[in-house]
Amino acid sequence: AALQKRFSKYSTFHPPVKQRVSSNKMNARGLDDTGGPQQWYQSLPIVTRNWLTAAVLGTVLPNVGVVPIMKMVYDYDSISQKFEIWRLFTNFLFIGSFEFPTVIGIFLLYQYSKNYESGIGFNTGAGGGTADYCFMLLFGMILILVSGAFFGLGVIYAKTLIYYVLYIWSKRNPTAPANIWGVPMQAMYLPFAICALNVFLGNPYMEYIHGYGAGHVYYFLVDVVPKVYGKTYLQTPMFLISQFGIGEYVAPAPRANMDAVGNNTRFGAPGRVNPPRDPAATAPDIIGALVDKDWAVIELSFDSVGGILVDLKKDDGLLERGTKHISFVHDFHNINEEVNYKKK
Repeated sequence: AALQKRFSKYSTFHPPVKQRVSSNKMNARGLDDTGGPQQWYQSLPIVTRNWLTAAVLGTVLPNVGVVPIMKMVYDYDSISQKFEIWRLFTNFLFIGSFEFPTVIGIFLLYQYSKNYESGIGFNTGAGGGTADYCFMLLFGMILILVSGAFFGLGVIYAKTLIYYVLYIWSKRNPTAPANIWGVPMQAMYLPFAICALNVFLGNPYMEYIHGYGAGHVYYFLVDVVPKVYGKTYLQTPMFLISQFGIGEYVAPAPRANMDAVGNNTRFGAPGRVNPPRDPAATAPDIIGALVDKDWAVIELSFDSVGGILVDLKKDDGLLERGTKHISFVHDFHNINEEVNYKKK
């Protein structure tokens, strides 16, 4: 009775907690409908989600002996003579044995692939969205395989591809906040800080140099060359744009109250594409935005990838004119800068 009286003043906290817990409906797997591992997993961008899943499986299965690691490595003779073409992809999936650096590698894959894909990447024809990210990965894989074979840098390139993405993210977001072991820094310094730390710890560093080198080639071709030399060498293939559209692809979600268990999986409408940051822009939206920026639209037409070709002139009547390719919202936010005209 004494204990009951002593703690009775805290009893007012119990009913709300009990009521809140009991009111949450639990699904068949015992996870809260409002969150949990499944929701976190489904919230990942589509490329990051599939790459992370494949990398975890490609790391765990060889370590437990289900898949021989020698069947996953890159081997030109096996590919050309035995037609084991899966080796072109599986060598990018084995991150390492069961040890702490492998965990770090998986975390870097998750963190910086998600950051790059969910942000606005370099635009090579699809507004910096999912199709452009797929093309970036394919280009990196080819470049890493060719350079790795030429210089004899190994037969497993999973970490190299991760560092490739990390470097490109740092170049795309140079002033973004980052840290390593709690030391804050700007993103532009992160790749070099990670490499320097591993050199200091006596760990191998060629994977970093290889990945950063491949990443710099991509960055140079898609950002430096167009700005400095006015030429474009890398364009996202149409089959990727047709698959994912322009902008970030959003996969279809299960219908409400349908749990993805066994044959009970039901999907709603097909996946859609959200251009980065904003809803899809229509031609009138873009025209209105250009007029607001004191540009007059002289001619408007659509190109083969859904972008918009606009012939512009100054609203003040000057004779300066120029043609600019606008990939919906992604480009026309910076139209004044990208057309290289100055407003009064």
